[in-house]
Amino acid sequence: INAEYMGRTFQVEIGRLGFVWQFITLAGFHLDSLAVDRFARDYQKRYMLAYVDGIQRPERREGVETLTHQKWSGANYMDDFVNLINPMSSTRAQQGGTTEAQF
Repeated sequence: INAEYMGRTFQVEIGRLGFVWQFITLAGFHLDSLAVDRFARDYQKRYMLAYVDGIQRPERREGVETLTHQKWSGANYMDDFVNLINPMSSTRAQQGGTTEAQF
């Protein structure tokens, strides 16, 4: 049995044996490591253009939800909290002129 075949059929085969849960942490760990390593090397050469070309534009092109990262970071919760304390605050994350307005 070759590796390509096993890679395509492994989950199905262990499912037939009764397994219902398979951890994918190994793949996630290596994916994170590879992506961070590639990005760090590119960033060392091209600075923020490495982020724009290598991450932000592909996220936009492929419809990746985390492109608008403010939704995922809790920025709206913190803005509501800041607004409660000081409605005139200029430090809210999701007001005009921030990165959220770019999307």
